[in-house]
Amino acid sequence: MALFKTENLTFSYPASAKKALDDVSIQIEKGDFVLIMGRTGSGKSTLLKHLVRQIAPAGELIGSVENNLKACYVPQNPDTSFVSDNIRGELAFSLENQGLDNNTIALKIGETASYFNLNNMLDRKIETLSGGERVRTALAGAFAGDVNAVVLDEPTAQLDSKAVYELLNLLKRINDELGIAVIMSSHMSDGVIDLCDRLIVLDDGKVIFNDKPQNVSKDVLPFYPLSARLFDSRPLTVKEAIPYAGSLAQKPIEHQNITEEIIRLKNITFSYGKNERDVLERLNFKAYKNKIHCIIGANASGKTTLLKIIAGIRRPYSGKVRVNGSVAYLPQNPQYMFNKDSVGEEISLSKAKEFGLDEYMMSHPYDLSAGQQQRLALAMLDSCEYDILLLDEPSKSLDVFFKQELVSYIRNLNKTVIIVSHDLDFVGDVADYVSFLSDGIITIGGERREVLSRLDFYTTQLRRITRNTLESAVSLEDLL
Repeated sequence: MALFKTENLTFSYPASAKKALDDVSIQIEKGDFVLIMGRTGSGKSTLLKHLVRQIAPAGELIGSVENNLKACYVPQNPDTSFVSDNIRGELAFSLENQGLDNNTIALKIGETASYFNLNNMLDRKIETLSGGERVRTALAGAFAGDVNAVVLDEPTAQLDSKAVYELLNLLKRINDELGIAVIMSSHMSDGVIDLCDRLIVLDDGKVIFNDKPQNVSKDVLPFYPLSARLFDSRPLTVKEAIPYAGSLAQKPIEHQNITEEIIRLKNITFSYGKNERDVLERLNFKAYKNKIHCIIGANASGKTTLLKIIAGIRRPYSGKVRVNGSVAYLPQNPQYMFNKDSVGEEISLSKAKEFGLDEYMMSHPYDLSAGQQQRLALAMLDSCEYDILLLDEPSKSLDVFFKQELVSYIRNLNKTVIIVSHDLDFVGDVADYVSFLSDGIITIGGERREVLSRLDFYTTQLRRITRNTLESAVSLEDLL
């Protein structure tokens, strides 16, 4: 018996003529590991919600759905799923609802916390957790109950490379050791595609690929990791691609023309409370006019705090901040920017067409997908006058096609742009300068190729593939 099966499923949301899902026929068996990909707004989140009975969306449904899943659901923003203010309470919630006695609850909390590597932090407040810790807590809370599947919507979107690696390994363990089905959507295939049994690709609500990832089709090749796109043999991992790296050659480095200094931070120290640890400690940073600067580093390393200090939202308790020009700021959660009831009230029709949102003019901004919300926020900023643009995770939740458009858009702005990002391939494509933030300070900073070729873990797919054969290639534009 299949855990989940649809036949000719077509679904539309209320008051919408557009089909969110169109003639979808898929089947998920016990123990499957399924990756769902597709363009922004292609129906990925809608399909995932049909997998979980409790959150199945209302609307017009044609076709059949057979659902035998007892599923844990982790949304794009795990914070929306928490019911307690600490990890222990989160794990206890479902156990208490089952009417278990206190001894059994204590035993299951201890076992679950150990499996998910949370046993030393059970009394930590949810608000103090990093992105990776929040995803693990959401998973552990669900697994304290009885599930046969875990459903995740863009779980890696806000995680640094180390946290992504840890989460994917955890999901593989859950799948291999417990036989739990894993179904996840993602715009990122690097590190995931070789783990999954099946890849499903959606386009405008239709399934255009449903097969083992090894049976790659040219139609869906853009969704594959760089390794598969670089070489005709279609290797799915860096390890498989390394033997072919000798066929690649790099362009010589072209150094940046130094322009006027527009931002300088000197000896910046900041904490969020009198007795809290310093998030930034005697940090120094400078940015040049009309250049693109990217700041990378681990979750909770202070990258967003640094942007807020540049924007004037936060003030350091020591150090000097000099910003020569007006600033526009796109926060990590674009919903903070929306204060109207429709897309058409936030931006003009011409601006909506430019950013691929013209068919959503009557939609409430909160009803858009995460990627579409990111586009809307960018469109709103595009209507503003500013000298310096600050972007916090701008490629988050964007498909590979719009991400390429975003790189071109940023490069053509002819503005000073400061970007915080965990998306290292995006950084490799867009940056002029890169700074690595660790332990409250910039530990290395400089031109894009110089910095990313010196880092082993926080670097691009291309650099990992060519580390032993090329000196400093970090993006496709660096290749001959």
